[in-house]
Amino acid sequence: MQGIKKQINTESIHQQKDLFLRIWPFFVIFFIYNFAAVALTQYFGRDELHLYFNRFSYSYLDRFFVYYTDFGTLYLFILLLAYLFYKETKRRFLYLLIAESTASIISVFFKNVYFNEVLRPGYYFTQKKIDIVLVKDYAVQMASTFPSGHSLTATILSMTLCLLTKDRRIQLVFALLFPSIAVSRIYLSRHFAIDTVGGSLIGFFIFIFTYYIINSITDERLDQKILKNGKSK
Repeated sequence: MQGIKKQINTESIHQQKDLFLRIWPFFVIFFIYNFAAVALTQYFGRDELHLYFNRFSYSYLDRFFVYYTDFGTLYLFILLLAYLFYKETKRRFLYLLIAESTASIISVFFKNVYFNEVLRPGYYFTQKKIDIVLVKDYAVQMASTFPSGHSLTATILSMTLCLLTKDRRIQLVFALLFPSIAVSRIYLSRHFAIDTVGGSLIGFFIFIFTYYIINSITDERLDQKILKNGKSK
């Protein structure tokens, strides 16, 4: 009987550490978006796909995406990091901090070393004298379009948020953060669709790597809250 209980506990711990079992709604959304983005890029071509979606421009979406694209990444990252610091365990805090820091360094490296001369769509089409709808009074960025840093951050934020709940419906809502941010980058002509795929994949694999490395550390202090009753542990 004791052996059976031990086996059940072991299986339970394994399931808790298995990232796919814990947040499978995210994996489903992540796969659907990236498969669709790659398939459509392959079918239409990078430029043609962007120009096709650029036709769907509305003033209310202009205003929404201008604010949402940064709030859903930079500001949400700061808020979530603060929440994890004050309310959650050191382990969960490190998931976000290390994954975002590492992935961002990799992204900046690729942008500046390999893709620094690859133009962003807003500037690219303007230089080619191709008509494109741009959001009024929203600055046009020039180069380093690949990969999308916002999509990278949104992927890591989505995965971190999904780990905070076991409710699959809430996980599904959190999972939608990534594709909505990716769409905002395309809508604002800051990135091509394929750029969002590249950014999301970097964030995805770095988070998985970080998750399993941190979970391989059995130090019980990592499962304690950083702050308790307002005092550092």
